[in-house]
Amino acid sequence: MCNVFISGATGKVGRILIEEVLEDIDLKLAGGSASKESKDLGKDLGALIGRSNININIFEGISNEKDIDLIIDFSRPKNSIQVSRFARKENIPILIGTTGFNEDELNEINEISKEIPLLIAPNTSMGVALFKKILDYSKEVLNETSSIEIYEQHHKEKKDSPSGTAINLKDQLKDIVSNKDIHIVSSREGDSPGVHTIKLSFEDETIEISHKVSDRSIFAKGAIIAGKWLKDKPPGLYTMQDIYS
Repeated sequence: MCNVFISGATGKVGRILIEEVLEDIDLKLAGGSASKESKDLGKDLGALIGRSNININIFEGISNEKDIDLIIDFSRPKNSIQVSRFARKENIPILIGTTGFNEDELNEINEISKEIPLLIAPNTSMGVALFKKILDYSKEVLNETSSIEIYEQHHKEKKDSPSGTAINLKDQLKDIVSNKDIHIVSSREGDSPGVHTIKLSFEDETIEISHKVSDRSIFAKGAIIAGKWLKDKPPGLYTMQDIYS
């Protein structure tokens, strides 16, 4: 049995994660946290997702009083760093699904991963992991393009723009075709869980590769798969591609 703590439990993905953990016979919900501004602080995690009470309340932080085997974090960058520091102190594997980190925060995450298993995933869906593998297998084709553009769309409440997934895709493409400028076009509207399209332009034709999310539950399901994989790994910095290699 793996005891899972959810950081960012009141968010869109956090609520689905609660449901997924409660339904999984291999997992046990150890607790959940939210920001100090959350109106749901103190609420029972079961009640939060429309179930009967499970006698686990939402708190602002995380403490070593709880028996935790794995932390899954979908919160905000500053909180993710604090939770990662706690994970290092307590030697607990952590999966970070938060996006929007600055360079200093990413450097600290890298340092923390030298002491504990840490998986950072701007996108936890299996589809994006496969999407990125397609790009890896297409290096010769990518080098023949005249231009490459990334289009991404998310719901209007998403704070970071461009998205972490789009930035991650751009970084991957730059490693393959370092001599080309790669532009990201972002839009924030409606309730879209996420669409990412890479447009490859050649002399007289174009190719578009797209990944579209129809239900954000895939992020929670992917995080559960990744968390189970991560919990027995040695210290290191991991990605979703490591799981599907």
